[in-house]
Amino acid sequence: MSTPKLQAFYKSQRWQKFTAILKQKRQNADGDIICEHCGRPIVKRYDMIAHHIIELTDDNVDDVSIALNPDNIQLVHFRCHNEIHERFGSYTRQVYIVWGSPCAGKTTWANSVARRDDIIMDMDKLWRAIKSEACGEYEKPKALQQNVFALRECMYDMIRTRLGKWHNAYIIGGYPLIAERERLQYAVGADKLIHVDTPREVCEQRASGKSEEWLGYIGDWWARYTPPSEV
Repeated sequence: MSTPKLQAFYKSQRWQKFTAILKQKRQNADGDIICEHCGRPIVKRYDMIAHHIIELTDDNVDDVSIALNPDNIQLVHFRCHNEIHERFGSYTRQVYIVWGSPCAGKTTWANSVARRDDIIMDMDKLWRAIKSEACGEYEKPKALQQNVFALRECMYDMIRTRLGKWHNAYIIGGYPLIAERERLQYAVGADKLIHVDTPREVCEQRASGKSEEWLGYIGDWWARYTPPSEV
């Protein structure tokens, strides 16, 4: 679990500025950033993580020769980051909040990086778990809303207490408001917020094959959306 001290560091302006400069310097002639583990391009910026070769801890986070040393940082895919930790036996549980507009591709991305023993907590899956087959595929009956929200809180609690033997947990949801995201991050002890920043027009195109309500969900999300703090 990420400690409050490490969470504060990863949210800090100095870390954000440092990684922004690092990413810029490590672009190749085509403008791509190549994963320093597998050698393939990192296509989506949210699929990139800055990995400390010497693991960052409460004891060394204030040591700039470790925390902010370019030679101690690799830019890698999320899946590669998991492989690195497993290879060297330094694996620790990670909790990620994956947020963005409806139809942004949040669940698709999480499934692409998750292992067999990871948790993917997706509100759409919780709805499908309890609603009857009489409902449409994308229908969310208001009569079941309280029950689905109760299931969500139960999952939050299991992740917060690290119940079970899972490795990573991916909490998927819209979370358009900064305060909402930060409150959840604190509540479950999440290590990182991942914004799947798919453009609105792409989300609306993907929604065209679903019910008309989905266009409303997307419109409502973008009307409430507050972007992450700028560096």
